[in-house]
Amino acid sequence: LMHIFEENIKKLDLKIPDLPSPLANYVPYKVSDNTVYVSGQGPVIDGKIIYSGKVGNEISQEEGVKAAELCCINIIAQLKKACDGDFNRVKSCIQLSGYVNSSDNFVDQPNG
Repeated sequence: LMHIFEENIKKLDLKIPDLPSPLANYVPYKVSDNTVYVSGQGPVIDGKIIYSGKVGNEISQEEGVKAAELCCINIIAQLKKACDGDFNRVKSCIQLSGYVNSSDNFVDQPNG
């Protein structure tokens, strides 16, 4: 059976890339016992930052949403690599944190 996670990826028509290259000197994920820790991911395609700057200044709110989507896709790509491509190995998600780089006057960050 296909894992529900993979079904949802297909339903959303998401293209999960091969493992993105880290933009700096860091470990993109670490496996400890049965837990995978994925490092923060940026809005990157093929090793290039697609969106840079602050929401409300250099990029629009719509671009900020697209940047967040790219970050999530790259998190999934790291998780896929950590699980050797087998999402059946993923049983649950303990924590997921997201951050918005926004101008001081931008007040429409997601809540919760």
